[in-house]
Amino acid sequence: MRNSELKDKGPALITGAARGFGFALASELKKHGFELIITGRDEKRTKASAEKLGAAYYVTDLSVPGSAGALYEKVKADGYSPSVLVNNAGFGAAGEAWKVSKEKDRDLIAVNITAATELSKLFLSDACERGYGALLNVCSIAAFQPGPYTASYYASKAYLYSYTLAAREEAKKYNVSVSSLCPGPLDTEFFENAGANKPGVSMSAEKAARYAVKRFLKGKKTIIPGFYMRATRILPASVKTAFVARMKIIKN
Repeated sequence: MRNSELKDKGPALITGAARGFGFALASELKKHGFELIITGRDEKRTKASAEKLGAAYYVTDLSVPGSAGALYEKVKADGYSPSVLVNNAGFGAAGEAWKVSKEKDRDLIAVNITAATELSKLFLSDACERGYGALLNVCSIAAFQPGPYTASYYASKAYLYSYTLAAREEAKKYNVSVSSLCPGPLDTEFFENAGANKPGVSMSAEKAARYAVKRFLKGKKTIIPGFYMRATRILPASVKTAFVARMKIIKN
């Protein structure tokens, strides 16, 4: 079954879709005929975005232990059986590695790694048992090298990228597609929320989402919006790491 046909099998569940890239991804999936379920931490914002999208919604803080499993079980208890899961929720934290608070790092790891892993496991368990489904884990171009001054974020995305590639190999014999999405800098609130300066060149979330969803529905393995971002894959990791360090993204 092609991923594009999954719209007739069940809704798409997108985490962190109340704003930014998650909202853009949900909007694109809607254009392709998917019923939507979105999640977010802020109730007012999540409800408003759900109304714009015509989506069901759940308010949840994925940094709280056990929240990912509780979310998935609540979705199922309400009668939904998602055919697509998009693990988009995540955030960064800028600063020298030892100066970022342990609380912020703990929450970052909880959302970027633990929640994404738990939701992937729950979804893949159902999808592989029934013989169809598609998982999209939003990683980052950051997954391909270390990131000085955003060390935990880069490391979290490297973990998720590796996990996603392995899960893809395991799931394909069950007719389940697993893809990784690795965008570069996007014109969203991400950098401001991370306490970082936005890079001079950023792609719009809408443009990146259009490219990403089109490739995802074709079942592509690793999706990187933007020719320049794709071209950087040929550079040695050491060169990219040095470049990230020189960007001096920390806000004064």
